[in-house]
Amino acid sequence: MMSTLEAMRKMKTNKGSPLAEQAYEEIKRRILSLEFGPGQFFNELMICDIIGSSRSPVHHAVQRLKLEGFLDVIPRKGLQIRRESMDEILDLLEARWAVEANVAALAAQRRTAEQLERMQDLVEQSSELVREADRDRFMQIDHDFHAVIAQAAGNQALTEILRSLHERSARLWKLRLLAAGDLVHTQNEHRAVVDAIAARDAAAAASAMAGHLESLRNRRVAPPAA
Repeated sequence: MMSTLEAMRKMKTNKGSPLAEQAYEEIKRRILSLEFGPGQFFNELMICDIIGSSRSPVHHAVQRLKLEGFLDVIPRKGLQIRRESMDEILDLLEARWAVEANVAALAAQRRTAEQLERMQDLVEQSSELVREADRDRFMQIDHDFHAVIAQAAGNQALTEILRSLHERSARLWKLRLLAAGDLVHTQNEHRAVVDAIAARDAAAAASAMAGHLESLRNRRVAPPAA
């Protein structure tokens, strides 16, 4: 039986294939957008027909998505789009908390004026969306906001880790729509993070980001009424 390490090495080797990469991106896009919904069953031939790809690229893409936790193999049934349990949601937030507070601290020390301006602009854009209760657009800005902070930290390895965690988060937030109160809380928490980064206060930035993720965790355990 192939070990996880061997599977990851093989996945890395095949990642360079343009067709495999295209298949991977297309399948993942459909999973993240919920076109392929949680609990749905597929096999590789079905996926080939849906996305218009040949078997080999789809097979390599499926192996990557299995290792990344987007797909499960169910004996005698096929491939199932992963259903995240509440425990898995909490694990995801805990992972983000462990990484992202430190990323915010690094961003406070290393951010450029242009990156800070981008963060502040995103916070201002999101304030309009809070008033309009535009959840989908707010979630996109939330993604961009955290991505800019990761970029400002200046560590490519951490950026890649956070990209994967945020992709998982985006799918979960689509499944569990943010209530109106969530938008207000998130807006205020984002502003606190930006203020600390603007002041180049690494400890305050880490604390503000940790507080934001802890708040989000608490709201996912006991979500406010819409």
